[in-house]
Amino acid sequence: MRPIAPVLLIAMAMPAVAASEPNHCEIAVTGETTVRIAAEAPRDGTHGKLAASTDYWLSDGQLRMALETMQSLGGKLSPTEKQRKVDEGMKKDPRFMVLLINCLSDEGGVIFSPTNGSKYAHVPMKAGSYAIVPSGRTRPGEFTAMFHLATRGKRESYSVAEPGKLVVTRFDRKGITGTFSFKAEQRGKAGKKVDVNGSFSYACTGEACQK
Repeated sequence: MRPIAPVLLIAMAMPAVAASEPNHCEIAVTGETTVRIAAEAPRDGTHGKLAASTDYWLSDGQLRMALETMQSLGGKLSPTEKQRKVDEGMKKDPRFMVLLINCLSDEGGVIFSPTNGSKYAHVPMKAGSYAIVPSGRTRPGEFTAMFHLATRGKRESYSVAEPGKLVVTRFDRKGITGTFSFKAEQRGKAGKKVDVNGSFSYACTGEACQK
C-alpha cells in the first residue's frame, strides 16, 4: 500500500460526482480520552480527507496516470524506462491500491488500508468484514489503522492495541459505506488507552463509477 500523497494526486484528476448527501464520517472515542468527531464534505472527489480510493473505481487511463506519477516522484527515468515500468504495473495485482479509506478532520482521524500482500481477491468490491490488526505480524486481507487525535494543537498518535473490525456494508461503483471499531493505545510515555468506534459513507469517485 502506497502513502497518501499519490491518492490526493488521483483525486485531483477525478471528475465531479453529483449526489444529494455529502461524504460523511463519524468517530467516537471513549476511555481515557473522550472525543466525538463528525465531518462532512461535498461528494466531488476533491476532498481526500473524507473519501475512499480504490483501483475498482478508476479507468485504465487513470490507473496509468497514477503509475506514471509514482514513477516521476524522486527519479529521473528515461521516457522508455518509465513506460516499461508503467506497463509492468498495469499487469500487477493490485495495479495501484486495493482500497484506502480516509476519515480525517482538524480534531483527528483515521486511515484504513489493507496489509502488505493484500490482493483484489482479499478485498473484493462487495460487502465484507475485515480484521483491524496491530502492526507487526499480519496476513493479507487484514487492515491496518493509522489513528490520531489533535489535542490543543498537538498531534497524539495511537497504535491499534488489539484486533478490531472493519465492516463494509456496501462497496460498489456507486460508493462505499461501513463501520469500524478497535482499541488503541497512545504512543509515547502517556500511553492513554481508548476505544474507537465510527462509521463512514462515501461516494464513488472515478471514471469507472456508475451514477
